[in-house]
Amino acid sequence: MGSLICCLTGPLFGQDRHFSDFRMAPTAINPALTGGFKGTYRLSGIYRDQWRSISASKPFQTITGSVEFNVKAGLLLENDWISGGLSFSSDQAGVSGFKQTLLGTNLGYHLGLDDDYKNVFSFGVSFGRLNSSLTNGVTLPGDLGETQIDYADVGYRGECNFPGCSNNPGGQGQPGSSDLSFGVTYKTELDDGALIRFGASWLHVNGPEQSVAQARGGVDSTLVDPGSRRGDSFRRNFVIFGEASTLISNRVRLNPALLFMQSSGTTEIQVQSTADYLLNAKEQLSLTAGLGVRPLPSFDAAYLMGGIKIRDLSVRLTYDITLSALSNAGGNSFELSVGYIGRIYKEPKVDKVIFCPRL
Repeated sequence: MGSLICCLTGPLFGQDRHFSDFRMAPTAINPALTGGFKGTYRLSGIYRDQWRSISASKPFQTITGSVEFNVKAGLLLENDWISGGLSFSSDQAGVSGFKQTLLGTNLGYHLGLDDDYKNVFSFGVSFGRLNSSLTNGVTLPGDLGETQIDYADVGYRGECNFPGCSNNPGGQGQPGSSDLSFGVTYKTELDDGALIRFGASWLHVNGPEQSVAQARGGVDSTLVDPGSRRGDSFRRNFVIFGEASTLISNRVRLNPALLFMQSSGTTEIQVQSTADYLLNAKEQLSLTAGLGVRPLPSFDAAYLMGGIKIRDLSVRLTYDITLSALSNAGGNSFELSVGYIGRIYKEPKVDKVIFCPRL
């Protein structure tokens, strides 16, 4: 996540897990990218680690992964196909172990606008379950002089009811909330082999609640409505992205991309480009290198990207360099991402031909 969540000193507003190499987690930015590939199935995942210099034993870690599959074309119309998939993401922050877990089911519908599928319109929807908890013990003096959490700053008063609290190790926290997202994309392939794809999505449309506490000792009515124990809403996020891919020589392919995200008045922009160099055409072995920058908010980071691709397997590493004032705190981070596209083809059925020996 792009900000520190070290303590509970105010309302908890959820924000999306953000990745520098966002194209390696396509369904996380737009559900319409579910099935947006040439193949039968796709596996992808990213591990992000940051702020380890601040708290080496309790770092900020984010993991996301997905599996997608495509169903044959012509299912509803002549040039269409349907895709489905499952996604998982987990975000854990700092010494409190504040953790958010999202399990989702993704569906995509893709309509080819020509016989060669060079122009494709896609629509996608994702629905899942969001859960929040504290995974590490948090004990602070409470109003009753016991070893308990002090909810005074967040509107709660009572004993600790976090999973992992020393006086309530079996606490289950609040139940999860449903989550809904949808998006659209459009892809076009030019005659020279160049590809352009862009789209928009609205994530967390229903504003799912997140909460890690159950107030069992009463509610401070000056801060929280006594008749409601609802958690804070996970922020709705509007996302626009665009990418292109074009050959600039027989061995080099350039892949620029842009990502725009807006949530509750906060805007994030990422601009990046990678270049693939074909090292061995027979083995389909390519090397990848690239640069990226986040000019908003506050021109906070730049990052280096590198990796290798062997046929349909891609492995990449990204290193973020913090440029804002947080650089003094050692806020650099890295990401390890993996992607694989599989293809399953039916064996062709060929009738046997028997030649006459007299011919």
